[in-house]
Amino acid sequence: MKWFGLFCFGILTMWMISCNTTDNTKESAAADTALLKDTIANQKSTDTLVHEEILTSIATEILTALKTKNYKALTAYFHPTDSVLFSPYGFIDTEASKKLTKATFTKLIDERGSVNWGSYDGSGKTIRLSAQQYLEKFVYNADYLHAEKTAFNQIIGKGNSLSNLKEVYPKHPFVEYYFSGFDQKYEGMDWTSLRLVFRQYQSNYYLVAIIHDQWTS
Repeated sequence: MKWFGLFCFGILTMWMISCNTTDNTKESAAADTALLKDTIANQKSTDTLVHEEILTSIATEILTALKTKNYKALTAYFHPTDSVLFSPYGFIDTEASKKLTKATFTKLIDERGSVNWGSYDGSGKTIRLSAQQYLEKFVYNADYLHAEKTAFNQIIGKGNSLSNLKEVYPKHPFVEYYFSGFDQKYEGMDWTSLRLVFRQYQSNYYLVAIIHDQWTS
């Protein structure tokens, strides 16, 4: 019976080794999975930062063109196969908002004629301005190059009207430039912001919307 005891002992030893090996394999697999998840998360974070830096740089160039009224330079950032939507308020009226290609925008700048850009909030009257007048009143109406706050893919300016930017342009990256107000007597009701919305095309980002926002009655 001695040999039978040795046999059982051997079987037990092999089983214990097998269990330890399985446990070690499971622990190793779990560690590898956790490492992979961390790597993916870090990569996503890095990618987001890279995109933010690229878009912020492009947005700065766009603001420079707007500030200096170099509208020819501005058109270089228009999406090549899409139009650029101009919204005078944070809630985008997809029917009334003007949508311009590079060619039509350039034509409006050159002709300097009066254009229907939608309706004024409150009165409902038609916003009838030349392209230059619209850009001064509803685009670069403040020195956004030196904005009080900026944000990437986040809406800062919030008044009494809703913003539907993320519904109209889902998954489109945007940069916002914001001033909380200029005159203390208005207690912040004179805040204003500008949002530049982009879409990728052949590895480059181009402008697809310029959204002005402010307090509305």
